Amino acid sequence: MCTVNIQVNEALLRNVMPELDSTAAIRLWVQNLINLQIEQLQAEEEETMDIEDARAMVHETIRKEYALP
Repeated sequence: MCTVNIQVNEALLRNVMPELDSTAAIRLWVQNLINLQIEQLQAEEEETMDIEDARAMVHETIRKEYALP
């Protein structure tokens, strides 16, 4: 875990999201945004196929298509 400090224009944010009526609410909102972003990055990483796996899949497909040994 690490701690990160950011600066937020509270007045502007509260104009857009009046429910963020305290620094604690803003802190929780920002933490949730960061958590969601990390989860999305992790999901994208898991969806990405390793290059060696992709190459093996291509070779296998070619062998099947052309009935190679």
